[in-house]
Amino acid sequence: MTLESKFGLLHPRISVILLWAGLIAFDTAAQLLFKLAAQSLGHPEVSWRWLRLIVQSGTFWLAALCLTLTFTVWMLILRRSQLNLAFPATALTYIGVIGGSQLVFSESINAVQYAGIALIVVGVALLRRSTR
Repeated sequence: MTLESKFGLLHPRISVILLWAGLIAFDTAAQLLFKLAAQSLGHPEVSWRWLRLIVQSGTFWLAALCLTLTFTVWMLILRRSQLNLAFPATALTYIGVIGGSQLVFSESINAVQYAGIALIVVGVALLRRSTR
C-alpha cells in the first residue's frame, strides 16, 4: 500500500494538516538536534578530526534523519499545494525552533521575538486568505 493510498483514507484537509504538523515537527527536531550535536563537539576547529567527531555523533545522525524526513514530507506537501503558498508557510518552523530552544536550551524569548512570531502567523494567514 502506498503512502498516497494511506493518506487517501483521510479527508484531504486533515491529511494536509498532518503533513504540515509533521514538517514543522521534523524540521524543529532537526534544528534542535543539530544544536545539541554542535554543543557536544566543543570549539569548531575545521579539521579532519572535527569532521570525524561529527560523523561519529549519534545526535548528528538523528538530526540528519529528521532533515531527511522533513524533505520527504515537504515533497508530499508540494504535490498538494501551490508553491507560492507553501513556501512562505515554512516560516512556521521558526516558531517551533524558538519555542524548542526555550524548552531544550533554556534560551529566553524577548518581546521582539514574540512580535516576530505574531507577524509570521499573521503573514501566513494573510497569504492563505488571499487565495480564497
